Amino acid sequence: MAESKTTAAAEEQLRVSDEDGARVDALDRSASAMQREGEVVPSFFEGFALQGIRVDAIHPGRILCSFTVPARLTSSSTNRQQLAVGAVVALVDEIGSAVSVSDGKQLKVSVDMSVALVDLAAAASGDTLRITARTLGHKGFYSGTHVLIVNAATGQVVAEGRHSLFGKLKPPSIIKSNI
Repeated sequence: MAESKTTAAAEEQLRVSDEDGARVDALDRSASAMQREGEVVPSFFEGFALQGIRVDAIHPGRILCSFTVPARLTSSSTNRQQLAVGAVVALVDEIGSAVSVSDGKQLKVSVDMSVALVDLAAAASGDTLRITARTLGHKGFYSGTHVLIVNAATGQVVAEGRHSLFGKLKPPSIIKSNI
């Protein structure tokens, strides 16, 4: 009997409300609408989290980007909107991956990331961030990168990440992105 009550309580906690289900269905429809035949289009994640990243300079082993924080990537903390943790991790992942192939190395997959959230309050909606990424080195099929995220106006460090990648994936003949 106790197990039955526990199972019922767990099922109730996991039940998705009709309102939440409708939200997910709307997201799925908008993501599907983005697919156009013969054209590279961003995935839902790319469109939501990464749209707006501007590559300002790229050199072998180094990338400089800028990014204006959209309201959708902020969270409330101490009554102030600030850059969300998930957005920071996504930036470190994507920009760290990009810099790992900027010097002609083969595509790899992430095997480890560490992100120091120095001062998320230094990045609010509308703030422009400067994102600097560099390759720390390559050894065999392993690559290491460093990503620094700074508020462009104030110079305050928002976050710093290290990203490890491994593998020898064959790159597609043409890499295109709409981001």
